[in-house]
Amino acid sequence: MKITVLIILLIIISSCVKNNLKSQEDEFLICTEQFVTITIQIMGDAPTNYYTLRPKTSDTLKIESYFENYYPIVNDNLVSSLERDSTEQLIFVGERTANPIREVFEIKSDGCHVTKVSGVDSVY
Repeated sequence: MKITVLIILLIIISSCVKNNLKSQEDEFLICTEQFVTITIQIMGDAPTNYYTLRPKTSDTLKIESYFENYYPIVNDNLVSSLERDSTEQLIFVGERTANPIREVFEIKSDGCHVTKVSGVDSVY
């Protein structure tokens, strides 16, 4: 009886974690359900348009902004296309009449989430 209960508990526990495992280079990652978005705070005039350039692939990333004065640079949707534990340069562009914004960021992925290695937190 005890062995049966133990086996059932192990099956239940393993099924809960199963969806959070990502195999990468024969190594298993256990990722959280947290969804990371890296942002830049723009003080002063808001941009009329904004986007992030990815020079490595020549892609232009456009992510909707949900918070006033905070504009997304990149989020976890990009994790699958980033090389794990290696940095990549992204350029945030904010178009506005006076004082356009162009900021360079170094981004890295741990296989689960994006992290900012370097770049400003805010601009005017």
